[in-house]
Amino acid sequence: MISVTEQGLEEALRFKVKASLSLEYLPAKAISSFDDKTAQFFSSLISGMANSNGGTIFVGVKSLRKSPKNLEPLSNSDTVSWLRMVCKTMIFPEIPDCLVEQIPVDANGKFIIGIQIPNSQMAPHMCVDKRFYRRSDTKISLMEEYEIRDLYTKGKRPEIELYTVTNTNGIPILSGGKFQKINFYPRFLVKNTGGCVERFYKVELSVPSAINNPMFNNIQDYFSRFEDGFSIYSFTGKNVLFQGEIASVVEPNFVVEEKTYNAFETGEIILKFFYSTGVETKTFHCKELLLYRNKKIEHDDFAEIHQIE
Repeated sequence: MISVTEQGLEEALRFKVKASLSLEYLPAKAISSFDDKTAQFFSSLISGMANSNGGTIFVGVKSLRKSPKNLEPLSNSDTVSWLRMVCKTMIFPEIPDCLVEQIPVDANGKFIIGIQIPNSQMAPHMCVDKRFYRRSDTKISLMEEYEIRDLYTKGKRPEIELYTVTNTNGIPILSGGKFQKINFYPRFLVKNTGGCVERFYKVELSVPSAINNPMFNNIQDYFSRFEDGFSIYSFTGKNVLFQGEIASVVEPNFVVEEKTYNAFETGEIILKFFYSTGVETKTFHCKELLLYRNKKIEHDDFAEIHQIE
């Protein structure tokens, strides 16, 4: 999500990021008055984004074919206070952590308004007209009954997702200035982004057998099976995951050598998350994920086997 900061606005303009499900540009005339029609418009737009995946709105940016074209800076600081009032009193329930920020764009005090809307666990949110809206592509439309019902259960279920992968840089053993081998110890972290505690979850790791170290103590007791050139490990969560909690679920050891480089270059690492309300799969290309000094590893970086002997 693009941040409602000077940097976030600058990047959106510089890269001409198109309006989408989670990004909207509005010209200055969209907030030229504080009447009921304008309040209805912003209430439906902001609540609709919160009922979808959340997003960012920049007010004071004119667009053409969804791309930002030029700035139309605002000067009335009351617009920011008014929008904050709309968020607090014209959307039910109020959206937690919804930000309305004033982004300065010149030395004369003119600004763009940035509105950052989270993917709310309090959804569905009702507009001031007592209807429920959702964001679809770049449009706001009325929600169907089943969509509203589904959102009412959203806050009552866990959602497990891959949060990040750390320790992705390798530790080499060198021979003549080149790699003899390089060890990786990546750590995979998951997060419960749902609205309730998750008590039962499992992670399945599939890694090309050619680069896997099966004797690594951290995972050898969790081996499940060989399948199509992969070594597969299964880890069952030992502790509950609370809302917003991050946990480390697997820390394997991968070893890349000259003779296994092809498997590394073309191979994939697959993580599957099994939890009480769903299954999620994440796939990584080994060469894209595992680096040395934040750079991709090439075959020429390795010493040939006869040179090592």
